[in-house]
Amino acid sequence: MLDFSSIRLRRRTLLATAGLVLGAADRLWAAQTNQRASEAQALTDRILTESLAADPVTATGVGEHRYDGQWPDLSAAGLQREQRRVARAIEQLRVFDRTGLDAGSRVDLDTLSNQLELERFVTEAEAPERRSPLFYTGLIGSGIDDLLSRPFAATKVRATSVAERLEALPAFIDQARVNLRQGPILHPHAQVALQQADGLLTLVQSDILGRLPDAPPALARRIAAATPAALAAIEKFRSLLKDEWLPKANGDWRLGRANFDRKLQLTLESELTASEVYDLATREHERVRSRMAELARELYAPLFGTAKVPASDDQVVRQVLAELASDCVAADELRSACESKLAQIATFVEARRLVPQDQSAVLQVIWTPPQKRGVALAGLDSPPPLDSDKPGLPSFYLVQPVPDNWPAERRASLLREYNNFMLEILSIHEAIPGHFVQGYYARRVPSKVRKVYANGPFVEGWAVYSEHLMTEAGYSGAEPGKSKPAGLSDALWQLKQDPQLRAKAIALQGQKFYLRSVTNAILDHAIHAGEMDEAAAVALMVGRSYQQEGEARAKWVRAQISSTQLSTYFVGYQSWLRLRQQAEARAKKQGQPFDLATFHAAALSHGAPPVGRLPELLGWT
Repeated sequence: MLDFSSIRLRRRTLLATAGLVLGAADRLWAAQTNQRASEAQALTDRILTESLAADPVTATGVGEHRYDGQWPDLSAAGLQREQRRVARAIEQLRVFDRTGLDAGSRVDLDTLSNQLELERFVTEAEAPERRSPLFYTGLIGSGIDDLLSRPFAATKVRATSVAERLEALPAFIDQARVNLRQGPILHPHAQVALQQADGLLTLVQSDILGRLPDAPPALARRIAAATPAALAAIEKFRSLLKDEWLPKANGDWRLGRANFDRKLQLTLESELTASEVYDLATREHERVRSRMAELARELYAPLFGTAKVPASDDQVVRQVLAELASDCVAADELRSACESKLAQIATFVEARRLVPQDQSAVLQVIWTPPQKRGVALAGLDSPPPLDSDKPGLPSFYLVQPVPDNWPAERRASLLREYNNFMLEILSIHEAIPGHFVQGYYARRVPSKVRKVYANGPFVEGWAVYSEHLMTEAGYSGAEPGKSKPAGLSDALWQLKQDPQLRAKAIALQGQKFYLRSVTNAILDHAIHAGEMDEAAAVALMVGRSYQQEGEARAKWVRAQISSTQLSTYFVGYQSWLRLRQQAEARAKKQGQPFDLATFHAAALSHGAPPVGRLPELLGWT
């Protein structure tokens, strides 16, 4: 007869012994994993520290303030030293053993490695230090303005750094002059740099002490003493730019197909090739045009009646858009018009539980500073991410004034493009729930790497996705005032009284704004991997994408000086849509309700990694 009691005893003994062995193995594995994570953290911290030390202006911009009084060393020796540093860091990251690392550590290592590869590509293939005056005007403007715009430290501390940078500015500009004489200079970059140089003169001559009103007298005198030499250096740079470099600028600003493919891969951090992005955008362009036609036909009768409806979808869209565009503000009201949209947008986001908002975050709508103008009509300037421990630092919603030197019709064209319906979409994109909201979520992530290096498609894709989110939820904007503004037709005024028709008008403008993102990707490829010229680019934007000529001419300039960035909007938006579909499918499979606000908060909480890495970070894989 079998002794079951002895069998059970032996089984319990074996299981207990196995449990001890497995428990010890688990503890050993956990210890090894923690050790690997600590080693990864030490490596990324060291490389990041070295990167910021080599680029003091970027360091100030991201909130590392140990180098606030310095400029980067762009001498021949300094540039060679930086190339060696980047190559050494890339190799250290390449050979690092990632076995057993958690998702956050893996993403940080990949993000840093990709950033360094992008820096190496830009240095080798684009050489902005030798070819782009815009590279220097951007550095100088940021290097001074970032010390003035936010009170991240006591006035005395910031004023000391301003004085140090002003005192060192002539020598830095001497380095720029030496480097740019090696050329060849890029013409579009030089044109925008000339405009920004005028802004730099204003910044240094008139703005500094006015924005540091509490500077100690000794520091105020030090700044004043350094100002004449700094102004003389900027003026000399401007004169060379205007009289010598710009007239002779003949460098090829197009990347070429191979370089564009490589840079796009590094910019997107995606498996998509340049050709695949172009093909996807081309197909999407036609789909969006069809959707615009559907919305425009729904708005046509309220605006024009039903007697003479054009047979052509294109004519219907253009006629409706032209009528909506008549509801626009004067040039000097553009900033306040953007600001006026924000309260209504924030209330709608809260009421529909789209994205949890931080009521303590500060947003200010300001005119774009002169030294930053010439690239885009609007933008979002977030506080330095490493200054997240300093509450109350504002984000700036930048609105660029309509240039005074533009012809009257071009100025009017830009204002029609950014009519009151379009300004709703613009403020959604730049502010709520777009860049402003995404920015303050990103500043909370513990990872320094992901705080400093944001993935472009994540950031721009979220802003475009926010437009979709709001129009999908039926956002209809604010109620109109009691009296009809001059220039509005009776039909358009009646349309504005109807929340459902207002929502459709905003949705149409949203599709137009999204079509711009799709068109951006097409332009980016056709210009830098092809030979598209200004006439063809404007024809695509105005003739096929319903943009006003003023916007199209400005975009042509931007497309020349910002290769691959224009693709991030479309690619990022598509990535966000796919991620949401995954989240909805997971919730359904688990038998749980899908909650938008919870999904958005979770996705935004990981900083701004490539969207394709979020399933990893969210624990889905």
